[in-house]
Amino acid sequence: MTASYSMEGFSLTLNDGVIELYTDGDLGQGSEQAHARAFATLASRLDSRLILNDVRSAVFSLSPFEWEERMRFIARELKSYQTAYVVRPDQVKGVEKFVEAHERLGDTAAWFTSKAAARAWLKG
Repeated sequence: MTASYSMEGFSLTLNDGVIELYTDGDLGQGSEQAHARAFATLASRLDSRLILNDVRSAVFSLSPFEWEERMRFIARELKSYQTAYVVRPDQVKGVEKFVEAHERLGDTAAWFTSKAAARAWLKG
């Protein structure tokens, strides 16, 4: 099954058994809500528990409290998925905390700076 969806700042594609999420643009407080609703609606129709979340084109404008809130929210939204984040080198420090949030919920997550490495880990 090939599936894809896009809206401003977000797209989802099922590619070889992996749900690929792309986020771009300036993301502030609350910007994740519309993306999460789209994901929840579409992912329920897809036969995959693998997520590649590419945020290299995203710029996050969040306070420390908003970061904590975002991490917990995303980890809950992606509960029971194996998640690979693809990030720029300057995003590593922040994404490490996202990975920890997934792990606290008993899920598996990791970060990578290349899409190929992320896919290889997911398809492992």
